[in-house]
Amino acid sequence: MQMLRLLQNLRFGSHLKSPEVAAIATEIYGHCFAELAKETPQQSDAKLLQCFDAQPSNQMEASIAPTADDVWIFGYGSLVWKADFPYIDRRRGFVCGYKRRFYQHSIDHRGIPEKPGRVVTLLPGDASRDRVYGVAYRIASAQKSQVLGHLDYREKNGYERCILEFHEYPHTAAPRTPIEVIMYVATQANDSYAGNVWQVPCIARQIFTSAGPSGPNREYLFNLSIAMHQLFPDAIDEHLEELVDCVQRHIQSDEPTLLERALTREITSILTQALTDADVDAVADAPLQLEQIAERLEALHVACQRSGWRERFLNREMQQMQSS
Repeated sequence: MQMLRLLQNLRFGSHLKSPEVAAIATEIYGHCFAELAKETPQQSDAKLLQCFDAQPSNQMEASIAPTADDVWIFGYGSLVWKADFPYIDRRRGFVCGYKRRFYQHSIDHRGIPEKPGRVVTLLPGDASRDRVYGVAYRIASAQKSQVLGHLDYREKNGYERCILEFHEYPHTAAPRTPIEVIMYVATQANDSYAGNVWQVPCIARQIFTSAGPSGPNREYLFNLSIAMHQLFPDAIDEHLEELVDCVQRHIQSDEPTLLERALTREITSILTQALTDADVDAVADAPLQLEQIAERLEALHVACQRSGWRERFLNREMQQMQSS
């Protein structure tokens, strides 16, 4: 009803010309869509460090005891903050000789096949200098098959298992014996490997405009950065932080204008199509079906509240700019 009253108050009718339709579309955007476009998606502020040592297990049954047949899984991407499997212990730490890079396309979590997102994998580095920080999870022997099967499916888009040594953090005078961990790495031979063909600015634009079934790509980036700052305050990941800075600049400088253009263009298209339909199907001087137009605008408003909506419009607008 609100959209219908707005159309009536703006006196949208079949007599209007293109410039007037565009002006009304701008009015509708300002009244109904501007606030949605200005909203900043919430970033995770979970206090990982506060609960990390206090809640080392997510088991419902405290009776599951460690055994020699347990396995450890090392997570360095979304597993750091989203371990969707049962574990009986978890520890902060790092693996040596690797670099974390956003060099893997994501077509099943943070992107789609037509518009892949970017997620992390590991590249070989200097064994004495390069470290990748993350979380190791201890999986009870009784749950090992279930968890590994789940992770094999979750990481099916190009990731393979390998075994490494995990070192606990923070450093102590008497460091503990390294733990053997299973880790999933996207090799350069897999079909979704993107590599560094695109440097950070291009990767940032891809993250800025991508979303998938698991949510916006930027959410993955920001959550990983927040987790690293909270769990490893003295560790520096230059690649990760450079990407965060670049994507945040896009959000602050480009997103408001791009969303306004894209949504105003979509509203104009709805209004113009209504005028075209009226010219083709209606008798002379018949009133426009404002209820139907209002329903289409309401549907657009609802669509703009679903996960990934802004990335879809941002991508569309950027493609429009490149083609014009």
